[in-house]
Amino acid sequence: MHANTTPQTNELLEAIRIAYDDSIYPSEFLSRYDIMECLGEGNGCDTFLVQDERGTPYVAKCYDKDAWELSSHNDVLESLDHPSLPKHVASFANERMTVMVRAYVPGASLDRYAHTHNLSEQDIVSLCVKLCYVLAYLHHRPQPIIHRDIKPANVIVHPDGDVSLIDFDIARVYRAGSDTDTRFFGTVAYAPPEQYGFSQTDCRADIYALGVVLRFLLTGSPRENRNVRVYRPLQKIIARCTAFDPNRRYADVDQVRRALVRANPRSQGLRIVGIGAAACLACALLVFVGMQAWRAATWSPFNDDAIPAVLNDEDRIADAVTYMQATHGTHLFDEPESIATMGLLRKALVEVYGLDHDYVYNYQSEGLPTESDDYFMAWGLDDDQYLRRDVVVYAVIKVHDPTLVAEDQWSKLPDDNGEYPGARVAQLFADEHGITKGANRPYDITVGELALLFANADRVFAQ
Repeated sequence: MHANTTPQTNELLEAIRIAYDDSIYPSEFLSRYDIMECLGEGNGCDTFLVQDERGTPYVAKCYDKDAWELSSHNDVLESLDHPSLPKHVASFANERMTVMVRAYVPGASLDRYAHTHNLSEQDIVSLCVKLCYVLAYLHHRPQPIIHRDIKPANVIVHPDGDVSLIDFDIARVYRAGSDTDTRFFGTVAYAPPEQYGFSQTDCRADIYALGVVLRFLLTGSPRENRNVRVYRPLQKIIARCTAFDPNRRYADVDQVRRALVRANPRSQGLRIVGIGAAACLACALLVFVGMQAWRAATWSPFNDDAIPAVLNDEDRIADAVTYMQATHGTHLFDEPESIATMGLLRKALVEVYGLDHDYVYNYQSEGLPTESDDYFMAWGLDDDQYLRRDVVVYAVIKVHDPTLVAEDQWSKLPDDNGEYPGARVAQLFADEHGITKGANRPYDITVGELALLFANADRVFAQ
């Protein structure tokens, strides 16, 4: 019993000890942590909310060795490092039990969050896109990790709107023939047919479950209901994710993410507006061509009027690549149509703008993102991860004037919508000064668009 526990806590712990036999748990685990609450039990695995002597909460997964083939050093989370996955803290074992302790993730499960919030289709797409990024980290590892139990109860929505994926129990090997073993893994409503034993599961099993989660958020049920109307582009995504044949599903979760971004009702609205704008532009061009033809027919060497050059986005990108070559002597942007990665951005910050290597490559590994003199970016992204425009905008603003994203600027922001405040400050500045002009993709921006954002920022700050 730790010294700082209250009488009420002591009573709670005593009740838990009566219900659960301490002798089956590793003694070192019981000496370091107090069991506060049972979060779940069954199938040879008990889940507890525990706390250490400082009162810090953790989650402990306790596996009965008669049911689970585990050692104290094979927790899936032990090899992972991602802000949307709970960190492995410690492992304990005795002859009967293996205990894995992980960080406690604050927030509400996705099903509870959806019940208490009036989620729009745009909100739902945003949540699923964030979940896609987590799954991409798992699926794209040298040895891919398949979660196999993606469901709303295993997705935690943080107070700031970010998400975490929890409960990696069935990503482990389950011992066949145990009294507590089941032939089926996962949650029935969210599991693909292959998890019933039809075939080997791969990343498409998680994609199937992701499609069911999307259906649940849009309709309130994981089961198909033809009487509930779903926005057609999103219904197509659900249908492809949940195809019976894995070969007919999306092959990679990045494909799902890109489809969600395109199907976002806001994006669809912008596309319609864009089509209308394109029609107006076509009419304007016809008028322009007619005026040019008239001026050519009536041209005189004494005319002193001039027509300004009009650049399209492709011209702007080509100009930006040339500018970066001529101004900085770099050839990092010589393949403008390729998709830009975080590694390329970091390389440009070090080689082109002269930032310290450790300053660029270090990042905040715990807690909510904050500004710091120890690292250039507060959040961690893998070098091979494709870039979002808001990440690049933050970088090109901060490399020229770090004070613009300092924390004393955050008071000027509207209510928090789940984005990193420093990035929102940079986006507001970039939009106001035309730095984003010509860079139109919110996700998976090209090398040319990366050069364009750098070149635009150079010219703005040179004024």
